[in-house]
Amino acid sequence: MKKLTLAAAQITCQDGKVQENLARATQMAEQAKMQGAQLVLFPEFMPQGYLLTPALWDSAEPFDGPTTQWLSETSRQLGIYLGTSFLEVRNGNFLNTFALSDPSGKILGAVRKRNPSMWEAYFFKGEHGNPYLDTDLGRIGVGICFDNHTYEIASAVSQSNIDLMLMPHSYCTPTQPTKMTSQADIDRLNGLPVRVAHLYNEWFGVPVLMCNKSGAWDSPVPDATLGTPKDFRFSGCSTLLDADGTLRGELGDEETILVGTVTLDLSLKKQTRPPKYSRYIYPGSAGREIIRLMEFRGSLSYNFSALRKQKAQAFE
Repeated sequence: MKKLTLAAAQITCQDGKVQENLARATQMAEQAKMQGAQLVLFPEFMPQGYLLTPALWDSAEPFDGPTTQWLSETSRQLGIYLGTSFLEVRNGNFLNTFALSDPSGKILGAVRKRNPSMWEAYFFKGEHGNPYLDTDLGRIGVGICFDNHTYEIASAVSQSNIDLMLMPHSYCTPTQPTKMTSQADIDRLNGLPVRVAHLYNEWFGVPVLMCNKSGAWDSPVPDATLGTPKDFRFSGCSTLLDADGTLRGELGDEETILVGTVTLDLSLKKQTRPPKYSRYIYPGSAGREIIRLMEFRGSLSYNFSALRKQKAQAFE
């Protein structure tokens, strides 16, 4: 058995302000280190924010760009593991890429989001690969936001013999009920990332760290099938579960740090096969399948976008 102190840095990001977000992330990593953290997880798209317009492409970077340089330098200075996802540009495409650095500053590899969700499909493509990274701590599973909710990723993780699961999110929800969305709907949506963290913890018997963003979300969107988002907020609720299911901490929606110690216990590990509900790992209404139509339209728009090709080629 191995004890490990983990931290979720539930940060409020500025859209398109990569250097500003990295500077704030440095402060939060330093705070987490002072509290004993050996590994600090930041949310999905921490450097770029979550502006779902073509302006998102302006903050993209190659794999060896500002974010991995920041990960490497900050890990080496603090002597800790650091991880986040960023908008990578590679071979004419944009990708949602998670990278992890070790205490020596080495970048240990990348896991890329497989399933751009809803409006995301207009702005980056998915890429298949192993849902884990091998480290001196053990094999670390990684699922980026919506990927965690899919049978595809959960099934791949179940076959990967992981020792720890990291779940970086950019998960936002309505704050006010409407004719289409009740308060019960909002409460259910707010709880989904935490619910998924508990499912992975139960199925695989490993510690799970879910890290979400904090703050308001206000972005135009390219598809109004489900309406135009208004008064949305990143729901936070970053959560740390120990291998035996013990809750080591859960946040509200404010910008802050969650730190807790877990045990990597080989005797508790399991390889449960997740249930399958269409493409999800939990039941839901048939209406959620309309999201596939949004994603199909988004992928077509992305593939044929002259502006996307122009923006990507500018990095070559």
